[in-house]
Amino acid sequence: MSRVEDRSHYRLPAEWERQSALLLTWPNPDGAWSANLDAIESDYVALVEAALRHQRVVLLVPKGSRRDRDRLGEDRPGLHRIEARYNDTWIRDYGPITLCRVGQRLALDFHFGGWGGKHESGLDNLVNTHLARHPLFDDIEFRQCHLEIEGGAIECNGDGLLLVNRHCMRTRMPFLDDAELDHELSRWLNLKRVLGIDVEPLPGDDTDGHIDTLARFVRRDAIAFQSLADDAATRDLNGQLEALRDADGRPFELFSLPHPDDTDPQLPASYANFILINGAVLVPQYNSRFDADARDRLAQLFPDRTVEGVPGATLTTQGGGPHCASMQIPTALN
Repeated sequence: MSRVEDRSHYRLPAEWERQSALLLTWPNPDGAWSANLDAIESDYVALVEAALRHQRVVLLVPKGSRRDRDRLGEDRPGLHRIEARYNDTWIRDYGPITLCRVGQRLALDFHFGGWGGKHESGLDNLVNTHLARHPLFDDIEFRQCHLEIEGGAIECNGDGLLLVNRHCMRTRMPFLDDAELDHELSRWLNLKRVLGIDVEPLPGDDTDGHIDTLARFVRRDAIAFQSLADDAATRDLNGQLEALRDADGRPFELFSLPHPDDTDPQLPASYANFILINGAVLVPQYNSRFDADARDRLAQLFPDRTVEGVPGATLTTQGGGPHCASMQIPTALN
């Protein structure tokens, strides 16, 4: 698919670096959201509106449906629609993972298998092939990869360090041991080192424990993590993060995010599922008394960005959150 063969000069940017667009997928009226369509569409309107205040949005929409136009309007500055066929809205896990170098971008199209075959994914797995042919992506090279890597399963600090949850990775690709997986990740993403924790997924999370529900880089040398319902589990997660070291052998500064213990304990409500876009942090809100606290803590970690709440409660009913529902398209390096 791609003319690019040498990835050695490419870098996987951190999410806080400059973006050209945020990629979203409008809920399919005939898909998993059909029983709760009005509520999820209202939440997507709020998410699109929040992102458009800061940057361009590329929105995949179902072929033949006009529901997104009825809710968002026909023509919006900065909003670009692409008609496509897809199974579900979780484009973080099947959208392109984009590496950058000076003046060029390389989008990696990893295999998507519906989180280990749990859900139908044939159409989702073809989305990147469709994007690669679309004029909006003419200046990005696409390359396919056989590995089953989901965007929510990896977290990068922009300086060659990748954070993963071993529990998820081993479940997804049991035919690779940790060293073999780290080699493949490093080779494809041009990494210095893969950092791993090993924790069970949140209740209701059928991704087998994506890292973006647990811990996120907030600076190259700092990580924010989700406090868990069980205190012992939180201590274990904190201890594993404390044991990590950067490329120079230094520990990371750690910051906890509150646990929304007044939400449904069987759903994966996580404030670590925030989205970084140009000039802003979009923080999931769960109608919890801890929503404001989560916004305040992230505002302290990103003092140069606007912090805005976006709906997250409905998304959790299908096992995800706002970060799971989005994928950033970074700009090429200058």
